[in-house]
Amino acid sequence: MNPADDPIAKRFLELAQALEGAMAVGELSVEYQPKVSLTNGRVMGGEALLRWRSPEFGNVVPSEIIAAAETHDQVDALGAWVLDHVCAQIAAWKADSVPMVRISVNLAPVQFRRGDIAQRIRQTLSRFGVSPDCLGVEVTESALLGDTGEVTQALRDLQSAGVEIALDDFGTGYSNLSRLRELPIDLVKLDRSYVPDVTAALTSASITRSIIHLAHGLHLKVVAEGVETEQQVKLLLKNGCDHIQGWYVAKALRATEFAALLAEGPALPAELTYNSHRPKTLLLVDDEVNILSALKRVFRRENYKVHTASSGQEALEVLTREPVDVILSDQRMPGMTGVEFLRIAKERYPDTVRMTLSGYTDLQTIIDAVNEGAIYRFLTKPWDDARLRDHVAQAFVHHELAEENRRLSREISTANAELAEANRRLEYMVEREHERVSAMLTAAGRTRDMMDLLPLAIIGIDEDCATPVYVNALARKYWPQLTVELGTGPSDSAVQLLRAAGEAQSQGGRMTWQGLGFKCWLLPMKELDPEGMVAYLIVLLPVFD
Repeated sequence: MNPADDPIAKRFLELAQALEGAMAVGELSVEYQPKVSLTNGRVMGGEALLRWRSPEFGNVVPSEIIAAAETHDQVDALGAWVLDHVCAQIAAWKADSVPMVRISVNLAPVQFRRGDIAQRIRQTLSRFGVSPDCLGVEVTESALLGDTGEVTQALRDLQSAGVEIALDDFGTGYSNLSRLRELPIDLVKLDRSYVPDVTAALTSASITRSIIHLAHGLHLKVVAEGVETEQQVKLLLKNGCDHIQGWYVAKALRATEFAALLAEGPALPAELTYNSHRPKTLLLVDDEVNILSALKRVFRRENYKVHTASSGQEALEVLTREPVDVILSDQRMPGMTGVEFLRIAKERYPDTVRMTLSGYTDLQTIIDAVNEGAIYRFLTKPWDDARLRDHVAQAFVHHELAEENRRLSREISTANAELAEANRRLEYMVEREHERVSAMLTAAGRTRDMMDLLPLAIIGIDEDCATPVYVNALARKYWPQLTVELGTGPSDSAVQLLRAAGEAQSQGGRMTWQGLGFKCWLLPMKELDPEGMVAYLIVLLPVFD
Protein backbone atom coordinates (compact mmCIF):
# COMPACT_ATOMS: atom_id res chain seq x y z
CA MET A 1 0.00 0.00 0.00
CA ASN A 2 1.20 3.47 -0.86
CA PRO A 3 1.89 5.44 2.39
CA ALA A 4 -0.14 8.29 0.95
CA ASP A 5 -3.21 6.00 0.99
CA ASP A 6 -2.74 4.95 4.63
CA PRO A 7 -3.72 7.78 7.07
CA ILE A 8 -1.64 6.36 9.91
CA ALA A 9 1.48 5.82 7.79
CA LYS A 10 1.00 9.24 6.23
CA ARG A 11 0.80 10.89 9.67
CA PHE A 12 3.96 9.16 10.90
CA LEU A 13 5.79 10.22 7.76
CA GLU A 14 4.68 13.83 8.20
CA LEU A 15 5.59 13.78 11.89
CA ALA A 16 9.03 12.37 11.10
CA GLN A 17 9.66 15.09 8.54
CA ALA A 18 8.57 17.79 11.01
CA LEU A 19 10.41 16.39 14.07
CA GLU A 20 13.88 17.68 13.23
CA GLY A 21 12.55 21.19 12.75
CA ALA A 22 10.53 20.90 15.96
CA MET A 23 13.75 20.36 17.93
CA ALA A 24 15.26 23.48 16.36
CA VAL A 25 12.31 25.89 16.79
CA GLY A 26 11.40 24.99 20.37
CA GLU A 27 8.19 23.03 19.86
CA LEU A 28 9.54 20.19 22.01
CA SER A 29 9.63 20.45 25.79
CA VAL A 30 10.25 18.27 28.82
CA GLU A 31 7.90 17.79 31.76
CA TYR A 32 8.65 16.03 35.01
CA GLN A 33 6.42 13.50 36.78
CA PRO A 34 7.24 13.24 40.49
CA LYS A 35 8.28 10.03 42.21
CA VAL A 36 7.33 9.98 45.89
CA SER A 37 8.85 7.96 48.72
CA LEU A 38 6.40 5.95 50.82
CA THR A 39 8.81 6.25 53.75
CA ASN A 40 8.24 9.96 54.34
CA GLY A 41 5.87 11.11 51.58
CA ARG A 42 8.44 13.42 50.00
CA VAL A 43 9.31 13.79 46.33
CA MET A 44 12.53 11.81 45.89
CA GLY A 45 12.89 12.10 42.13
CA GLY A 46 11.17 12.64 38.82
CA GLU A 47 10.88 11.14 35.38
CA ALA A 48 11.57 13.40 32.39
CA LEU A 49 8.78 13.03 29.82
CA LEU A 50 9.01 14.43 26.31
CA ARG A 51 6.20 16.67 25.03
CA TRP A 52 5.53 18.01 21.51
CA ARG A 53 3.01 20.79 21.09
CA SER A 54 2.86 21.37 17.34
CA PRO A 55 0.96 24.23 15.69
CA GLU A 56 0.31 21.85 12.77
CA PHE A 57 -0.35 18.51 14.52
CA GLY A 58 -1.54 19.61 17.97
CA ASN A 59 -0.31 17.75 21.07
CA VAL A 60 1.61 14.75 19.78
CA VAL A 61 1.57 11.85 22.26
CA PRO A 62 4.94 10.33 23.27
CA SER A 63 4.27 7.02 21.49
CA GLU A 64 3.78 8.91 18.22
CA ILE A 65 6.95 10.94 18.80
CA ILE A 66 9.02 7.76 19.24
CA ALA A 67 7.39 6.09 16.24
CA ALA A 68 8.08 9.17 14.11
CA ALA A 69 11.69 9.31 15.31
CA GLU A 70 12.20 5.64 14.47
CA THR A 71 10.82 6.25 10.97
CA HIS A 72 13.68 8.65 10.12
CA ASP A 73 16.33 7.18 12.43
CA GLN A 74 16.13 10.18 14.78
CA VAL A 75 15.85 8.37 18.13
CA ASP A 76 19.51 8.90 19.00
CA ALA A 77 19.38 12.62 18.22
CA LEU A 78 16.11 12.96 20.12
CA GLY A 79 17.57 11.19 23.14
CA ALA A 80 20.59 13.52 23.09
CA TRP A 81 18.26 16.52 22.93
CA VAL A 82 16.31 15.30 25.98
CA LEU A 83 19.50 14.59 27.95
CA ASP A 84 20.89 18.06 27.19
CA HIS A 85 17.60 19.69 28.16
CA VAL A 86 17.35 17.75 31.46
CA CYS A 87 20.97 18.43 32.46
CA ALA A 88 20.55 22.12 31.66
CA GLN A 89 17.42 22.20 33.82
CA ILE A 90 19.13 20.43 36.74
CA ALA A 91 21.96 22.98 36.53
CA ALA A 92 19.41 25.82 36.53
CA TRP A 93 17.61 24.38 39.57
CA LYS A 94 20.92 24.08 41.38
CA ALA A 95 21.74 27.72 40.61
CA ASP A 96 18.32 28.71 42.00
CA SER A 97 18.89 26.63 45.18
CA VAL A 98 16.01 24.28 44.36
CA PRO A 99 16.26 21.07 46.45
CA MET A 100 18.08 18.52 44.33
CA VAL A 101 16.50 15.16 43.49
CA ARG A 102 17.38 12.57 40.89
CA ILE A 103 15.79 13.05 37.45
CA SER A 104 15.61 10.00 35.20
CA VAL A 105 15.59 9.88 31.41
CA ASN A 106 14.47 7.01 29.21
CA LEU A 107 17.00 5.28 26.95
CA ALA A 108 15.80 3.49 23.81
CA PRO A 109 17.53 0.29 22.59
CA VAL A 110 18.83 2.10 19.49
CA GLN A 111 20.82 4.49 21.68
CA PHE A 112 23.08 1.63 22.74
CA ARG A 113 24.00 0.62 19.20
CA ARG A 114 26.77 3.21 18.79
CA GLY A 115 28.52 1.69 21.78
CA ASP A 116 29.50 4.99 23.45
CA ILE A 117 26.30 5.91 25.32
CA ALA A 118 27.99 5.83 28.73
CA GLN A 119 30.78 8.13 27.55
CA ARG A 120 28.29 10.53 25.95
CA ILE A 121 26.22 10.74 29.13
CA ARG A 122 29.31 11.36 31.28
CA GLN A 123 30.45 14.08 28.87
CA THR A 124 27.02 15.74 28.98
CA LEU A 125 27.01 15.71 32.79
CA SER A 126 30.49 17.24 32.80
CA ARG A 127 29.53 19.88 30.22
CA PHE A 128 26.64 21.15 32.36
CA GLY A 129 28.42 20.66 35.69
CA VAL A 130 25.83 18.16 36.93
CA SER A 131 26.70 15.48 39.47
CA PRO A 132 25.94 11.88 38.37
CA ASP A 133 23.83 11.36 41.50
CA CYS A 134 21.31 13.84 40.09
CA LEU A 135 20.64 11.67 37.03
CA GLY A 136 19.03 8.30 36.43
CA VAL A 137 18.39 6.27 33.29
CA GLU A 138 15.46 3.95 32.62
CA VAL A 139 15.75 1.02 30.24
CA THR A 140 13.10 -1.51 29.26
CA GLU A 141 13.59 -5.25 29.24
CA SER A 142 13.45 -5.13 25.43
CA ALA A 143 16.69 -3.11 25.44
CA LEU A 144 18.39 -6.04 27.16
CA LEU A 145 17.09 -8.77 24.86
CA GLY A 146 19.88 -10.18 22.73
CA ASP A 147 22.47 -8.13 24.60
CA THR A 148 25.93 -9.60 24.04
CA GLY A 149 27.48 -7.53 26.79
CA GLU A 150 27.68 -4.02 25.34
CA VAL A 151 24.45 -2.77 26.95
CA THR A 152 25.26 -4.35 30.30
CA GLN A 153 28.78 -2.89 30.28
CA ALA A 154 27.46 0.58 29.39
CA LEU A 155 24.95 0.42 32.25
CA ARG A 156 27.62 -0.85 34.63
CA ASP A 157 29.90 2.06 33.69
CA LEU A 158 27.08 4.54 34.32
CA GLN A 159 26.11 2.89 37.60
CA SER A 160 29.70 2.88 38.83
CA ALA A 161 29.94 6.58 38.06
CA GLY A 162 26.87 7.25 40.26
CA VAL A 163 24.02 7.28 37.71
CA GLU A 164 20.98 5.31 38.92
CA ILE A 165 19.76 2.49 36.66
CA ALA A 166 16.06 1.55 36.60
CA LEU A 167 14.44 -1.39 34.80
CA ASP A 168 11.25 0.10 33.34
CA ASP A 169 7.89 -1.67 32.85
CA PHE A 170 9.09 -4.63 34.89
CA GLY A 171 6.85 -7.68 34.62
CA THR A 172 5.92 -7.20 30.97
CA GLY A 173 9.10 -8.57 29.39
CA TYR A 174 11.12 -11.73 29.55
CA SER A 175 13.71 -11.23 32.27
CA ASN A 176 14.40 -14.34 34.30
CA LEU A 177 15.74 -14.42 37.84
CA SER A 178 19.31 -15.38 36.96
CA ARG A 179 19.44 -12.62 34.34
CA LEU A 180 18.00 -10.06 36.75
CA ARG A 181 20.69 -10.88 39.33
CA GLU A 182 23.44 -10.15 36.80
CA LEU A 183 22.13 -6.82 35.54
CA PRO A 184 23.54 -3.54 36.92
CA ILE A 185 20.17 -2.29 38.23
CA ASP A 186 19.32 -0.15 41.25
CA LEU A 187 15.52 -0.30 41.12
CA VAL A 188 12.64 -1.80 39.17
CA LYS A 189 9.53 0.03 38.03
CA LEU A 190 6.42 -2.06 38.55
CA ASP A 191 4.39 -1.81 35.35
CA ARG A 192 1.10 0.05 35.66
CA SER A 193 -0.78 -3.04 34.45
CA TYR A 194 -0.21 -4.56 37.90
CA VAL A 195 -1.41 -1.48 39.79
CA PRO A 196 -5.00 -0.54 38.75
CA ASP A 197 -6.60 -3.86 39.74
CA VAL A 198 -4.74 -4.67 42.93
CA THR A 199 -7.66 -3.43 45.03
CA ALA A 200 -10.00 -5.94 43.45
CA ALA A 201 -8.15 -8.96 42.12
CA LEU A 202 -6.47 -11.46 44.46
CA THR A 203 -4.17 -12.69 41.69
CA SER A 204 -2.94 -9.18 40.85
CA ALA A 205 -2.35 -8.41 44.51
CA SER A 206 -0.33 -11.61 44.92
CA ILE A 207 1.76 -10.89 41.82
CA THR A 208 2.38 -7.33 42.97
CA ARG A 209 3.49 -8.52 46.40
CA SER A 210 5.69 -11.25 44.89
CA ILE A 211 7.47 -8.83 42.55
CA ILE A 212 8.12 -6.40 45.39
CA HIS A 213 9.50 -9.16 47.63
CA LEU A 214 11.60 -10.52 44.75
CA ALA A 215 13.12 -7.10 44.11
CA HIS A 216 13.87 -6.56 47.79
CA GLY A 217 15.52 -9.98 47.94
CA LEU A 218 17.90 -8.75 45.22
CA HIS A 219 18.52 -5.48 47.15
CA LEU A 220 16.55 -3.47 44.58
CA LYS A 221 13.99 -0.77 45.31
CA VAL A 222 10.56 -0.70 43.68
CA VAL A 223 8.67 2.19 42.07
CA ALA A 224 5.00 1.53 41.24
CA GLU A 225 3.82 3.38 38.11
CA GLY A 226 0.32 4.53 37.27
CA VAL A 227 -0.92 4.97 40.85
CA GLU A 228 -4.23 6.83 40.69
CA THR A 229 -6.19 6.15 43.90
CA GLU A 230 -5.67 6.25 47.64
CA GLN A 231 -6.69 2.57 47.88
CA GLN A 232 -3.85 1.64 45.55
CA VAL A 233 -1.39 3.60 47.70
CA LYS A 234 -2.61 1.80 50.84
CA LEU A 235 -2.26 -1.64 49.31
CA LEU A 236 1.18 -0.86 47.88
CA LEU A 237 2.14 0.41 51.32
CA LYS A 238 0.98 -2.86 52.89
CA ASN A 239 2.98 -4.83 50.34
CA GLY A 240 6.23 -2.97 51.09
CA CYS A 241 6.58 -0.85 47.94
CA ASP A 242 9.27 1.84 48.22
CA HIS A 243 8.09 4.63 45.89
CA ILE A 244 5.07 5.53 43.79
CA GLN A 245 4.53 7.52 40.62
CA GLY A 246 1.23 8.50 39.04
CA TRP A 247 -1.67 10.89 38.86
CA TYR A 248 -2.58 10.39 42.52
CA VAL A 249 0.50 12.47 43.35
CA ALA A 250 0.63 14.65 40.22
CA LYS A 251 0.60 14.54 36.45
CA ALA A 252 3.74 15.52 34.59
CA LEU A 253 4.64 19.09 35.58
CA ARG A 254 6.49 21.95 33.97
CA ALA A 255 9.91 22.71 35.45
CA THR A 256 8.64 25.63 37.53
CA GLU A 257 5.72 23.57 38.88
CA PHE A 258 8.01 20.67 39.72
CA ALA A 259 10.39 23.00 41.58
CA ALA A 260 7.44 24.44 43.53
CA LEU A 261 6.33 20.91 44.51
CA LEU A 262 9.84 20.15 45.79
CA ALA A 263 9.72 23.26 47.97
CA GLU A 264 6.32 22.43 49.45
CA GLY A 265 7.46 19.43 51.50
CA PRO A 266 5.69 16.05 51.75
CA ALA A 267 3.42 15.24 48.81
CA LEU A 268 1.58 12.50 50.74
CA PRO A 269 -0.21 12.73 54.09
CA ALA A 270 1.54 11.02 57.01
CA GLU A 271 -1.07 8.26 57.22
CA LEU A 272 -0.05 7.08 53.73
CA THR A 273 3.60 6.57 54.67
CA TYR A 274 5.61 4.10 56.70
CA ASN A 275 6.25 6.85 59.23
CA SER A 276 2.56 7.22 60.09
CA HIS A 277 1.56 7.18 63.76
CA ARG A 278 -2.07 6.12 63.60
CA PRO A 279 -4.12 4.58 66.43
CA LYS A 280 -4.46 0.83 66.82
CA THR A 281 -7.32 -0.21 64.56
CA LEU A 282 -9.77 -3.08 65.19
CA LEU A 283 -12.37 -4.42 62.73
CA LEU A 284 -15.37 -6.29 64.23
CA VAL A 285 -17.40 -8.43 61.84
CA ASP A 286 -20.73 -10.06 62.79
CA ASP A 287 -24.10 -10.34 61.08
CA GLU A 288 -26.00 -9.76 64.38
CA VAL A 289 -26.39 -6.12 65.32
CA ASN A 290 -26.68 -6.90 69.04
CA ILE A 291 -23.42 -8.83 69.03
CA LEU A 292 -21.63 -5.96 67.29
CA SER A 293 -22.97 -3.50 69.87
CA ALA A 294 -21.87 -5.75 72.73
CA LEU A 295 -18.39 -6.15 71.25
CA LYS A 296 -18.02 -2.39 70.82
CA ARG A 297 -18.90 -1.95 74.51
CA VAL A 298 -16.17 -4.46 75.48
CA PHE A 299 -13.53 -2.30 73.80
CA ARG A 300 -15.07 1.08 74.63
CA ARG A 301 -12.40 1.97 77.17
CA GLU A 302 -9.50 0.67 75.10
CA ASN A 303 -7.47 3.09 73.01
CA TYR A 304 -8.57 1.47 69.74
CA LYS A 305 -10.13 2.85 66.61
CA VAL A 306 -13.01 0.43 66.01
CA HIS A 307 -14.72 -0.30 62.67
CA THR A 308 -17.68 -2.63 62.29
CA ALA A 309 -19.17 -4.66 59.42
CA SER A 310 -22.22 -6.95 59.23
CA SER A 311 -20.89 -9.26 56.49
CA GLY A 312 -17.69 -10.49 54.93
CA GLN A 313 -18.25 -8.41 51.79
CA GLU A 314 -18.86 -5.25 53.83
CA ALA A 315 -15.72 -5.99 55.84
CA LEU A 316 -13.66 -6.27 52.62
CA GLU A 317 -14.98 -2.85 51.58
CA VAL A 318 -13.86 -1.43 54.95
CA LEU A 319 -10.40 -2.94 54.42
CA THR A 320 -10.05 -1.18 51.04
CA ARG A 321 -10.80 2.17 52.70
CA GLU A 322 -9.14 1.93 56.11
CA PRO A 323 -5.88 0.52 57.46
CA VAL A 324 -6.71 -2.28 59.92
CA ASP A 325 -4.38 -4.06 62.34
CA VAL A 326 -6.60 -6.72 63.95
CA ILE A 327 -9.76 -8.42 62.64
CA LEU A 328 -12.25 -10.21 64.91
CA SER A 329 -14.88 -11.99 62.83
CA ASP A 330 -17.90 -14.21 63.44
CA GLN A 331 -17.78 -17.63 61.73
CA ARG A 332 -21.35 -18.23 60.58
CA MET A 333 -22.54 -15.36 58.39
CA PRO A 334 -24.80 -15.33 55.33
CA GLY A 335 -23.10 -15.22 51.92
CA MET A 336 -19.53 -15.69 53.22
CA THR A 337 -18.36 -17.55 56.31
CA GLY A 338 -15.84 -16.03 58.66
CA VAL A 339 -13.10 -18.43 57.54
CA GLU A 340 -13.78 -17.63 53.87
CA PHE A 341 -13.61 -13.92 54.63
CA LEU A 342 -10.40 -14.25 56.63
CA ARG A 343 -8.77 -16.29 53.85
CA ILE A 344 -9.46 -13.46 51.41
CA ALA A 345 -8.24 -10.91 53.97
CA LYS A 346 -5.02 -12.93 54.35
CA GLU A 347 -4.42 -12.85 50.59
CA ARG A 348 -5.12 -9.12 50.20
CA TYR A 349 -3.92 -7.83 53.57
CA PRO A 350 -1.40 -10.36 54.92
CA ASP A 351 -0.13 -7.98 57.61
CA THR A 352 -3.44 -8.01 59.50
CA VAL A 353 -3.88 -10.27 62.55
CA ARG A 354 -7.05 -12.33 61.99
CA MET A 355 -9.19 -13.96 64.69
CA THR A 356 -12.58 -15.68 64.62
CA LEU A 357 -15.24 -15.62 67.33
CA SER A 358 -18.13 -18.08 67.06
CA GLY A 359 -20.60 -20.16 69.02
CA TYR A 360 -20.73 -22.73 66.24
CA THR A 361 -17.67 -24.80 65.49
CA ASP A 362 -16.90 -26.59 62.26
CA LEU A 363 -13.79 -27.98 63.87
CA GLN A 364 -12.06 -29.25 60.72
CA THR A 365 -12.61 -25.98 58.86
CA ILE A 366 -11.22 -24.00 61.78
CA ILE A 367 -8.20 -26.30 62.12
CA ASP A 368 -7.44 -26.03 58.40
CA ALA A 369 -7.70 -22.24 58.52
CA VAL A 370 -5.39 -22.04 61.54
CA ASN A 371 -2.85 -24.40 59.95
CA GLU A 372 -2.70 -22.41 56.72
CA GLY A 373 -2.25 -19.14 58.62
CA ALA A 374 -5.60 -17.56 57.76
CA ILE A 375 -6.54 -17.42 61.46
CA TYR A 376 -4.25 -16.30 64.27
CA ARG A 377 -6.59 -17.40 67.07
CA PHE A 378 -10.02 -19.03 67.45
CA LEU A 379 -12.29 -17.77 70.27
CA THR A 380 -15.71 -19.07 71.30
CA LYS A 381 -19.01 -17.49 72.24
CA PRO A 382 -20.13 -16.64 74.82
CA TRP A 383 -16.98 -14.78 75.78
CA ASP A 384 -15.49 -13.44 78.95
CA ASP A 385 -14.94 -9.68 78.53
CA ALA A 386 -11.61 -9.58 80.35
CA ARG A 387 -10.20 -12.59 78.49
CA LEU A 388 -11.43 -11.22 75.15
CA ARG A 389 -9.74 -7.88 75.80
CA ASP A 390 -6.56 -9.74 76.73
CA HIS A 391 -6.64 -11.83 73.54
CA VAL A 392 -7.12 -8.74 71.39
CA ALA A 393 -4.33 -6.91 73.25
CA GLN A 394 -2.01 -9.85 72.53
CA ALA A 395 -3.03 -9.71 68.87
CA PHE A 396 -2.01 -6.04 68.71
CA VAL A 397 1.34 -6.88 70.33
CA HIS A 398 1.82 -9.61 67.71
CA HIS A 399 1.00 -7.08 64.96
CA GLU A 400 3.38 -4.47 66.37
CA LEU A 401 6.23 -6.99 66.56
CA ALA A 402 5.60 -8.02 62.95
CA GLU A 403 5.49 -4.35 61.90
CA GLU A 404 8.78 -3.72 63.68
CA ASN A 405 10.34 -6.70 61.89
CA ARG A 406 9.10 -5.37 58.55
CA ARG A 407 10.47 -1.92 59.37
CA LEU A 408 13.85 -3.38 60.26
CA SER A 409 13.80 -5.49 57.10
CA ARG A 410 13.14 -2.37 55.01
CA GLU A 411 15.97 -0.53 56.73
CA ILE A 412 18.33 -3.49 56.23
CA SER A 413 17.30 -3.74 52.58
CA THR A 414 17.89 -0.01 52.12
CA ALA A 415 21.24 -0.19 53.92
CA ASN A 416 22.29 -3.19 51.81
CA ALA A 417 21.31 -1.39 48.62
CA GLU A 418 23.24 1.73 49.68
CA LEU A 419 26.24 -0.40 50.70
CA ALA A 420 26.17 -2.23 47.37
CA GLU A 421 26.04 1.10 45.55
CA ALA A 422 28.94 2.45 47.64
CA ASN A 423 30.94 -0.70 46.90
CA ARG A 424 30.25 -0.34 43.19
CA ARG A 425 31.42 3.26 43.24
CA LEU A 426 34.51 2.34 45.26
CA GLU A 427 35.34 -0.46 42.84
CA TYR A 428 34.88 1.98 39.96
CA MET A 429 37.20 4.54 41.59
CA VAL A 430 39.82 1.89 42.40
CA GLU A 431 39.66 0.59 38.85
CA ARG A 432 39.98 4.09 37.39
CA GLU A 433 42.94 4.84 39.72
CA HIS A 434 44.57 1.55 38.78
CA GLU A 435 44.18 2.45 35.10
CA ARG A 436 45.65 5.90 35.77
CA VAL A 437 48.65 4.48 37.62
CA SER A 438 49.18 1.84 34.92
CA ALA A 439 49.08 4.56 32.26
CA MET A 440 51.59 6.63 34.22
CA LEU A 441 53.91 3.65 34.64
CA THR A 442 53.63 2.84 30.96
CA ALA A 443 54.37 6.45 30.05
CA ALA A 444 57.25 6.55 32.49
CA GLY A 445 58.69 3.36 31.02
CA ARG A 446 58.47 4.75 27.50
CA THR A 447 60.07 7.98 28.66
CA ARG A 448 62.98 6.06 30.18
CA ASP A 449 63.40 4.05 26.99
CA MET A 450 63.43 7.25 24.96
CA MET A 451 65.93 8.94 27.30
CA ASP A 452 68.21 5.90 27.07
CA LEU A 453 68.38 6.41 23.29
CA LEU A 454 69.41 10.06 23.53
CA PRO A 455 73.11 10.97 22.93
CA LEU A 456 73.05 12.77 26.29
CA ALA A 457 74.09 11.79 29.80
CA ILE A 458 71.12 12.50 32.12
CA ILE A 459 71.29 12.27 35.90
CA GLY A 460 68.41 12.99 38.31
CA ILE A 461 69.22 14.15 41.85
CA ASP A 462 66.59 14.10 44.63
CA GLU A 463 65.53 17.03 46.80
CA ASP A 464 68.18 16.54 49.47
CA CYS A 465 70.73 17.08 46.64
CA ALA A 466 72.73 14.07 47.69
CA THR A 467 71.07 10.95 46.24
CA PRO A 468 71.00 9.97 42.56
CA VAL A 469 67.49 8.73 41.62
CA TYR A 470 67.79 8.40 37.84
CA VAL A 471 70.70 7.63 35.51
CA ASN A 472 70.19 7.02 31.79
CA ALA A 473 72.22 4.69 29.57
CA LEU A 474 74.99 7.15 28.56
CA ALA A 475 75.40 8.38 32.14
CA ARG A 476 75.70 4.76 33.32
CA LYS A 477 78.47 4.28 30.74
CA TYR A 478 80.49 7.24 32.00
CA TRP A 479 79.73 6.91 35.75
CA PRO A 480 78.90 3.30 36.64
CA GLN A 481 79.32 4.10 40.33
CA LEU A 482 76.16 6.23 40.20
CA THR A 483 74.15 3.18 39.12
CA VAL A 484 75.39 1.27 42.17
CA GLU A 485 74.47 4.19 44.43
CA LEU A 486 71.07 4.79 42.73
CA GLY A 487 68.42 5.53 45.37
CA THR A 488 70.52 4.11 48.24
CA GLY A 489 71.29 7.36 50.05
CA PRO A 490 73.68 10.31 49.95
CA SER A 491 76.45 10.01 47.36
CA ASP A 492 79.72 11.94 47.26
CA SER A 493 79.82 11.47 43.49
CA ALA A 494 76.36 13.01 43.13
CA VAL A 495 77.27 15.97 45.35
CA GLN A 496 80.50 16.63 43.42
CA LEU A 497 78.73 16.31 40.06
CA LEU A 498 75.95 18.68 41.15
CA ARG A 499 78.50 21.24 42.38
CA ALA A 500 80.50 21.01 39.13
CA ALA A 501 77.32 21.40 37.07
CA GLY A 502 76.38 24.48 39.06
CA GLU A 503 79.78 26.08 38.46
CA ALA A 504 79.63 25.21 34.74
CA GLN A 505 76.18 26.78 34.48
CA SER A 506 77.58 30.06 35.73
CA GLN A 507 80.58 29.87 33.37
CA GLY A 508 78.92 29.37 30.02
CA GLY A 509 77.84 25.75 30.42
CA ARG A 510 81.12 23.95 29.64
CA MET A 511 82.72 21.62 32.13
CA THR A 512 85.39 18.96 32.38
CA TRP A 513 84.69 15.97 34.50
CA GLN A 514 87.06 13.08 35.06
CA GLY A 515 89.05 14.09 31.97
CA LEU A 516 86.03 14.40 29.66
CA GLY A 517 84.55 17.59 28.19
CA PHE A 518 80.79 18.24 28.32
CA LYS A 519 78.24 20.87 27.46
CA CYS A 520 76.23 21.09 30.69
CA TRP A 521 72.65 22.08 31.64
CA LEU A 522 71.42 22.12 35.25
CA LEU A 523 67.58 22.08 35.33
CA PRO A 524 65.66 22.74 38.61
CA MET A 525 62.63 20.39 38.40
CA LYS A 526 60.65 21.26 41.54
CA GLU A 527 58.95 24.21 39.88
CA LEU A 528 57.78 21.95 37.04
CA ASP A 529 56.82 18.95 39.19
CA PRO A 530 56.47 19.86 42.90
CA GLU A 531 55.42 16.29 43.80
CA GLY A 532 58.20 14.59 41.84
CA MET A 533 61.24 12.78 43.22
CA VAL A 534 63.73 14.63 41.00
CA ALA A 535 64.84 18.00 42.36
CA TYR A 536 67.58 18.65 39.78
CA LEU A 537 68.21 17.18 36.35
CA ILE A 538 71.78 17.29 35.07
CA VAL A 539 72.04 17.00 31.27
CA LEU A 540 75.50 16.52 29.76
CA LEU A 541 76.40 16.51 26.05
CA PRO A 542 79.83 14.96 25.39
CA VAL A 543 82.11 17.41 23.55
CA PHE A 544 85.06 16.04 21.61
CA ASP A 545 87.54 18.74 20.57
